Amino acid sequence: PTSGWTGDNIMEKSDKMPWYEGPCLIDAIDGLKAPKRPTDKPLRLPIQD
Repeated sequence: PTSGWTGDNIMEKSDKMPWYEGPCLIDAIDGLKAPKRPTDKPLRLPIQD
């Protein structure tokens, strides 16, 4: 849970949510793994008009 209005649990863990034991938003985003890029496949460029 986060609050963009007050900034709770966005950049650092908030003391207003002692029941929440997970990471803050930035730590959760930093923990995401980048998908594997298929470098052995041909280049595909989506073009939109």
